[in-house]
Amino acid sequence: MNITQVYLTLDYDTSENMKRSSYQNETTYIQLFVEECMRKNKVDLGAFNRLVFSEGGDPSEDFVVVGNNALPVVISDTLEELDELKTNREFHDYYTRKFIEGFQKFDSHYKSSFVSYLRPLLNAKYEKNLYFEKKMAAKRIGSFRIQAVGRYERTSFKLLVNVYHKNELIKSEVVFECEPDMFIVKFEAYKVEITEETISVINKVREITLEREIAEFI
Repeated sequence: MNITQVYLTLDYDTSENMKRSSYQNETTYIQLFVEECMRKNKVDLGAFNRLVFSEGGDPSEDFVVVGNNALPVVISDTLEELDELKTNREFHDYYTRKFIEGFQKFDSHYKSSFVSYLRPLLNAKYEKNLYFEKKMAAKRIGSFRIQAVGRYERTSFKLLVNVYHKNELIKSEVVFECEPDMFIVKFEAYKVEITEETISVINKVREITLEREIAEFI
């Protein structure tokens, strides 16, 4: 199976649910980029398609496929460092270091070379901006191009409506925001539809989460 998901989490047996959830959400914007890199390379290393880097986990569970085709990889517990961090960049450097630590251990076990592949990509991707964006919908209306973009940041998910005129960004507005929990985002902002008259954000059960008039943007 090709590796399509890579999680960074706290040990499920010893961490509190709220703390573990917050930790996972804050790393989502990095996780999505790493997963994109893995999918592009169609990495197949056996009977698993999910890597779970567990900070502070039980080493005896290392590299034993569990549950839904997941491979746990235990990394060191350095959580006390998080209490001293203040800026987004400091948090980003910590979480990126933990991803790299997980891949270093993975490389050692499987004689692979993911660290040398991913490290420069991560450095380039997040050199200036600490977010991951995904285009969700786009439409040309007259001389304008309307684009809906989902942006994952460390502490939030934002749905932006960008308006371009002759390839120049003339307006950008956040129309929906929630915590960067992929389950919440995939339910509440499952799909964006743009027509000549409206922009609609639709949830997973086909209910309208938000609707705005195009005239508000152009």
